Amino acid sequence: MTKRFIKNVVLLSIITLITGCSVLNQKDPDVIVTTEPMLTKSEEGSVDKVVSADSVNLDTVDKKGYTLGNNIIYFEYDKYSVDKVDDKKIIKKYSNYMIKYENATVRIEGHADERGSRAYNLALGEKRAETIKEMMLINGVSKDSIEVISYGEENPAVIGTNEDTHSLNRRVEIVFSNTGK
Repeated sequence: MTKRFIKNVVLLSIITLITGCSVLNQKDPDVIVTTEPMLTKSEEGSVDKVVSADSVNLDTVDKKGYTLGNNIIYFEYDKYSVDKVDDKKIIKKYSNYMIKYENATVRIEGHADERGSRAYNLALGEKRAETIKEMMLINGVSKDSIEVISYGEENPAVIGTNEDTHSLNRRVEIVFSNTGK
């Protein structure tokens, strides 16, 4: 009887050990890794073609949409705060335009350099884009007219593995989905 009891305890211990080890190798169910851009707005906007720019100079950017000239804000390594006066002026210029043209909508695209995991870079790109969105909301832009997308490291502006190329990939691009005209 004792041998049988000890045998069952050892067998149960082995099963528990194997089951416990297999749980350790499972991936975190809360982390979603995807190659698609992360959307934080429920519906995607369509792209309007600009027929007349009137008094505002709108530039096209690689068939992605329209901009008001400089539309890129760069970030320091692993940061998502906007500290430079010139960057704040860009955000203010877009905010003023969107207040003037209430039907205008923008897509704020967050990017990161290649360092870090895919999930981390998607989250960092989203934080960068959300920072710009918050600043636009403070300036009076309607939240319904802003779409936030994070591409993480998936759409680099330049290819390379040094600090110069990394610094150009840590960015947010502001592009009109609809110019409101």
